[in-house]
Amino acid sequence: MANTLRLEASMSRRADLSAAERAVLRDLPVERTVYAHGDRIVAEGVAPDGSCLLVDGMAMRSHRIGGSERVISALHVPGDFIDLHSFLLQHIDHDILAVGPCTVEFVAAADLEAITQDHPHLARLLWLDTLIDAKMHRVWVTTRAALRGTERVGHLLCELHARMHAVGLVFADGFAIPLDQRGIAEALGYSVVHVNHAVRDLRAEGLLEWERGHVRLPDPSRLRSYSGFDPAYLELRQPPDREP
Repeated sequence: MANTLRLEASMSRRADLSAAERAVLRDLPVERTVYAHGDRIVAEGVAPDGSCLLVDGMAMRSHRIGGSERVISALHVPGDFIDLHSFLLQHIDHDILAVGPCTVEFVAAADLEAITQDHPHLARLLWLDTLIDAKMHRVWVTTRAALRGTERVGHLLCELHARMHAVGLVFADGFAIPLDQRGIAEALGYSVVHVNHAVRDLRAEGLLEWERGHVRLPDPSRLRSYSGFDPAYLELRQPPDREP
């Protein structure tokens, strides 16, 4: 039986899920694996035969350039199907690596295909998941050109806050983040020194607290305004800035 608590939470922020649909997700046969930090969950070049659901922890989509330099093109939080976009592809063009310890459940392609054939509403939501994944990537590309360094760090933290909030993992405006400042630098294409300065500036403005793998946004609304963050691209029915 699959642990789909976070997946259901994410889907239900975008559409209503019936009890029967929740049961279909929970009854998926899965193979559960626990990974340590830096472990390769999915390898570049392999032919996919299913998809991985991130149950706990964080993962990243990683590309190697020139054999040594790493570029991060996506971050994954619990409830994400971390490679659903490759379901119909012949080969995967990136690695997916664990960020800190994480738990992943592998769902076979045949079981995913059965859902798409027998449950059109769930199929639509899975399709929507891949579309939102693409939207997030486009936002990453455009913010690279449109925002200065401190704003981009704030924008990324706002995105993670919103996504973690959607799956019930934000408490008192804070959330666990196994990604260190070096990881943030790789995700944004900055140096560690650049990110360190940005974090220092956000702290000085009273917009960020970051200690020992835990991030807290003391004033999320002000940080969203400061960073130009609009959660509309995440397609959440009740983004954090519209909740009481």
